[in-house]
Amino acid sequence: MFEVGDEVVYNPTMPDLPPPNRRRNDWGMCIHINGQYATVLFLSGYSSDILFQGITHHPLSPKAIRANMRRVLPGIRGAVEGRMGALVFSELTGQTAQQGYGAADVIRSFLDERF
Repeated sequence: MFEVGDEVVYNPTMPDLPPPNRRRNDWGMCIHINGQYATVLFLSGYSSDILFQGITHHPLSPKAIRANMRRVLPGIRGAVEGRMGALVFSELTGQTAQQGYGAADVIRSFLDERF
């Protein structure tokens, strides 16, 4: 959800829209919430009421970073568990944990489905 003070990017419905980092004129700050509209003050000084569906949090804003971290943390956790399991196996058995070879790789693939 959007709140007053959030850094946002306006995303008009257009084909072949460049990424936000190449559209600085579409960056702004939410200055007012009214029902399903957000009043956005753009960097140019222009302000406009925009439906929530037409804006996203700026990719470098704290809310966008938190949302991205929520999405990737399970994958990071799985990768760390797989790596640590392989290291413990190597330490206890003396077998290397090189990916793709041996029992350590079986442990890694069991803990992390990406392997």
